Amino acid sequence: MQGNSSFQATRWTLVQRVKEANAADAQEALNVLCSMYWRPLYAFARGYGRSMEDAEDVVQGFLAKGIEKALFSAADQEKGKMRTFLLTAFKRYLRDEHVKSVALKRGDGKVDTTDIAAEEERWADSKAVDPTVGFDKRWAIIVVESAREQLEKKYASEGKSDLYEALAGSLTGELEEDYQSIADRLEVSLSAVKVEVHRLRKRFGEMLRAEIVETIGEGEDPDQELRYLIGILSD
Repeated sequence: MQGNSSFQATRWTLVQRVKEANAADAQEALNVLCSMYWRPLYAFARGYGRSMEDAEDVVQGFLAKGIEKALFSAADQEKGKMRTFLLTAFKRYLRDEHVKSVALKRGDGKVDTTDIAAEEERWADSKAVDPTVGFDKRWAIIVVESAREQLEKKYASEGKSDLYEALAGSLTGELEEDYQSIADRLEVSLSAVKVEVHRLRKRFGEMLRAEIVETIGEGEDPDQELRYLIGILSD
């Protein structure tokens, strides 16, 4: 598994590396993508009713097969969002695994059409909580975490790690100190702290938007995706 710094290569750049780089670089890029996106897949499997162990197994199986078959080689920015591509591929994998399981239980390698119909009905069951919501929430968390990591690194590169640590809570409304206490500790004016909070939030918004651009298709509206992800985290 790669370190977090590897995640900052843009998502579509990593996809291109999977498609076009030499074998070693392509494998590294694929490992990074799989390491990053297993959490939304696990959330989907759990939301679909899988046990913890079963969900872990099915995600590991999907990613192992994906690594073997170069999963992301079929992803294309011109065709839409990366999260849509990944979830569609995972749903297909779950269905295929179910068909195999039924065939093994029957012992003849054949699947009764009633078994397939039952599985399709299960997928379409509107009474259950849509597991896609869990998938999208974990996806949104990854996007936010990545933007925050980028922001923290930016402040560190400017020699302002202390300032970031003091004000980072303002991004979520969870400041441990009031502005005046922060100003006193940093030995700056209260107005300077307020300016820095505004600047921090603005820069975070810019990095969050940039992260989203790296997961949507060409021509899609990043602001619309941003509103969707923020909305789903707020539910």
